[in-house]
Amino acid sequence: MKYSIVNLAGLMIGAVSTFFVYPHALVAYGLFQVLQSVGMIGMPLLTFGANTVAIRFFPRFQDKTSGHHGFVVVLAVLCGVGILVSTAVVSIFWDNILHFMQTRAKDGAEALLPTYFWLALPLAFFYSIGLVLSVYSSNFKRIVVPSLLLDFSQKIIAPLLLIAVWQQWISLETALYGLVAHSMLVMLSLVFYLRWLKEWHWDPQPAFFTPALRKELLQFILFGAVGGFALQLASKVDVFMVGSMSALKDAGVYSIAGYIAAGIDIPTKGLYAASASSVAQYLAKDDRQELENLYKKVSINLLVAGFLLFGAAWTSVDELFHIMPNGKEVSSGKFVILFIGISRLVEMGTGLNNYLMYYSRYYLYALVSLSILAVANISLNLWLVPRMGINGAAIATLISVASYNLISVVLVWYKFRLQPFTSKTLWVIVSGFVAYWLVFFIPKSGIDLLDIVIRSGLYALIFGGLAFYFRLSADLNDMLRMLASKLKR
Repeated sequence: MKYSIVNLAGLMIGAVSTFFVYPHALVAYGLFQVLQSVGMIGMPLLTFGANTVAIRFFPRFQDKTSGHHGFVVVLAVLCGVGILVSTAVVSIFWDNILHFMQTRAKDGAEALLPTYFWLALPLAFFYSIGLVLSVYSSNFKRIVVPSLLLDFSQKIIAPLLLIAVWQQWISLETALYGLVAHSMLVMLSLVFYLRWLKEWHWDPQPAFFTPALRKELLQFILFGAVGGFALQLASKVDVFMVGSMSALKDAGVYSIAGYIAAGIDIPTKGLYAASASSVAQYLAKDDRQELENLYKKVSINLLVAGFLLFGAAWTSVDELFHIMPNGKEVSSGKFVILFIGISRLVEMGTGLNNYLMYYSRYYLYALVSLSILAVANISLNLWLVPRMGINGAAIATLISVASYNLISVVLVWYKFRLQPFTSKTLWVIVSGFVAYWLVFFIPKSGIDLLDIVIRSGLYALIFGGLAFYFRLSADLNDMLRMLASKLKR
């Protein structure tokens, strides 16, 4: 709940930025997004799988009295190795990368990417290490402060820098340096936060690493690095592909549309961050009953939240574009919102299937499907983006995400005999369509803000009312009753 409150506040700030700031600086915003996407895609390789090791192996190392057997040192070493190897590889191919970008630099705006692409490296390094520290904090059920530092602060800093560029208070180059400085400060703040929690134990214990543990750790590290990289390619390569194969302005439009659709990810991040360590612990104990309960609860809770948020946005999508500066230009991303939104609903409805495979002894099965889907997504982008532009990138993402989650659901059923769906899953989908159908026939007033309030508010009221009345999510019903009780007191 605290995590969602923080992120809803961030969503409101992000919405103001998306509607009233980013359209004034589409090229700069597109450049920001392309540079940051490098860190998101390359994070598993840059951390050498430390982002997944931090959850998967913590139950094995967990021991407060011994400082968790120097687990922080293990994560630091993995990040160091990943950064060194990645830097060496990028150095070898650096001239080829720049040549590829320069061949499509047709004007001054397009020449910005090869000019400033080197800044993607420090951005990626600081972001990746910060994310590992944030994931490590979730082992102690601490997800709010890391979210404030990693996500919320970004929603404040980025628009401030872009406003300064738009108003010509600072140059674009200065803004980019400010973005790098912010990512470095976030990483350092997370280190100090773990020290404040008394969970920063810098005491390596080589004796704890038995030959069996070393072997298992090495195998999972390779999976975490390669598999995680494949997953990022399968789900997050779209912005980079649009920015490198089309115009930076298109990347800005795509990112704005993607932001609106991805607003439904807020509950996903919160529940995943809070549940990942529990999945690892239940798997370690082979507690199938608790795994099934958690699997089904997370799936139905996320699906209800997803339909509520996405449906409210889609019912007023045209009015949202009308109130934006350069709204006509940005409205070319309308169907990006639809395709990415559907991909998010698919991911939310299938729940924790990915975590169940990652943190189990069957994780190598996921590597094959991840690799296939990464290749498929890149191929789809290479095929669709030149033909369909930003809509092609969104369709490629939808196909990749849906296919991967379908395969993951099948694998979880095959290995654990668990599946995330209940009879209420279908009723959530039906309720979403019923609410949208009822709102669709309401005549518009022609006043955009009023129409947004009426149509989105009515959709939320109808769908939320149906979900509450039929107890489609018992957890959400209980949470609302708890909040009502607190307000009465």
